[in-house]
Amino acid sequence: MKKDTLSGNLPSTPVEQLLFSESGYHFHALNKGWRISKRILYWICQIGGWTTYGAYLTFLQSTNGNLSQQVLVDTVVTTLCLLVLSHFYRNYIVKNHWIKLLFGKLLLRIILTSFLLSLFFIPIALGITSLINQQYLQSQLTSSNLITSLLGGAFLFFSWSVCYFLYHYVSSYNRNLKWEALVNEFELNKLRSQLNPHFIFNALNTVNALIDEDPVKAKASVYQLSNILRNSLLMDKKKVIPFEEEFKIVRDYLALESTRFEERLKVEYHIQEESLQYKVPPLMIQTIVENGIKHGISKLKNGGFINITTKVDNDEVLVFEIRNSGQYKPIGKQEGYGLKSTIQRLKLLYNEKASFQIVNENQQVLTEIRIPKWNNADPVISST
Repeated sequence: MKKDTLSGNLPSTPVEQLLFSESGYHFHALNKGWRISKRILYWICQIGGWTTYGAYLTFLQSTNGNLSQQVLVDTVVTTLCLLVLSHFYRNYIVKNHWIKLLFGKLLLRIILTSFLLSLFFIPIALGITSLINQQYLQSQLTSSNLITSLLGGAFLFFSWSVCYFLYHYVSSYNRNLKWEALVNEFELNKLRSQLNPHFIFNALNTVNALIDEDPVKAKASVYQLSNILRNSLLMDKKKVIPFEEEFKIVRDYLALESTRFEERLKVEYHIQEESLQYKVPPLMIQTIVENGIKHGISKLKNGGFINITTKVDNDEVLVFEIRNSGQYKPIGKQEGYGLKSTIQRLKLLYNEKASFQIVNENQQVLTEIRIPKWNNADPVISST
């Protein structure tokens, strides 16, 4: 099995950067190379931020003439405790989906959690310090020091929370802007990416030829074409639709193409029932199928086949496997807009939790798409 790879220079435009990958159209590696992944960025900010705070404490002690070996040890212990506790706090935020909360509920939780973390932080830091120097610990156990430490710790965790949530809100806003821009571009290129003029022209010619030869089949073809056109107009502005609706469009489209190609086109479906309830980007599968017919089967003298398989992996991920006769041979930057649009929509909707790849496999083209469950409360399924 040989994966397709892109050739040429590194991308220069934002759209090309979203689509480019050293492993071809498989965009799990999009953030590798010249772009820092969110996980790495998180640890850079986490370690860098708390290290800067520790350096600031050391500087204050130095200017006050209180810098000593024990003070340095206490500062290191404090910095490490803050780093570890804030990391566990972040994991708790992600696990409990705090990003989705309204501002009022979120603010109350942040304030309460900041004080709770500070209550945990003080005994942990003092306990570690006591293992190093019992005498130094006793000098710190005064009511004024404990109250100051409690309030100071709560302020630090509150500040950390503000920075964390502010980053997420800004990122979400930017993704929504990108989505709106993509929708506008998607509409401008709708005929190219969804139902190209050649398909409509061929469909109408097929119907015209059937009117005298087989009126019943001609009537069915008109009905199928009208369904496809109507649904494409209704759905192209939605982010996701139930796969059951998408599957109806695909069946109408392939039934219409089967009328045109006759015995040159064979279609097989292997649809897991649970997959029908999953939500998918509208006309995503139809675009892949149309691409397979246009660039694969239509160019073969004896025609070929389309095989659509769906399965649910671990009750969490919907997997599409679309096979068609032919070979995948991308040529130039202008070819394959439908594929590029599909990849870009998956990237913006699901971030790195979805994947897309297209490969040549034994004189066949295999397109595999993996998407997670859609969460209505979170328009972009991602968290750092």
